[in-house]
Amino acid sequence: MSDKLLIRVDVREIRSGVTQLLQQNQLLRVEFEELPVGDFILSDEVCVERKAATDFVLSIMDGRLFGQVAQMKATYLRPIVVLEGDVFNTRSAISRESLMGAISWLNVIEGIGTVHSRSAAETAAFLEVMCRHAQQGLGYEIPLRGSKPKDLNVLAQYAVEGLPSVGPSTAKKMLEHFGSARRVFTATPEELRGVKGVGAKMSEGIAQLLDHQLGKS
Repeated sequence: MSDKLLIRVDVREIRSGVTQLLQQNQLLRVEFEELPVGDFILSDEVCVERKAATDFVLSIMDGRLFGQVAQMKATYLRPIVVLEGDVFNTRSAISRESLMGAISWLNVIEGIGTVHSRSAAETAAFLEVMCRHAQQGLGYEIPLRGSKPKDLNVLAQYAVEGLPSVGPSTAKKMLEHFGSARRVFTATPEELRGVKGVGAKMSEGIAQLLDHQLGKS
């Protein structure tokens, strides 16, 4: 079985420069189909519609874009539109404001991500990366918090500030009250409420987080 990443491509893209570049990529396996929705299928959840600059403008003017977006959203969990070329530098009567409005509508209203590409080669490169992420993930875990302080007093405050609704001032009060970060984390909701500024809502939120069992919503 091939370990290459599979990209399903609409047959109407066969003659495009993007498809030729994808076929030359040793990491990818390209299969052509008559796709009912989108131009490139990267996974069961990710569908990509490629719009060259002129086609994007025309699809707004003739209304095709709106139907294509509705179909993608109805079929795939994570639809994406790739805008290839400079959409603001085409010969058309559509205004710059209308183009910005359409792009904003895609992202803000419809929740469809847009990728801006300068050329067919860049589109092909984007498709490879997106295909890898769609099928294999990132390959490593992203830390939820930034670099940690070295000083233990500061690090203790840093740890306590990770609790729900706890800011720097409250974290300091907790540490002063309990004497250590361990005691803060093992304190009962009643004990937490003994700290000035910690009410029932905050203490229950902290307890809920610390008692949460992974895998349960």
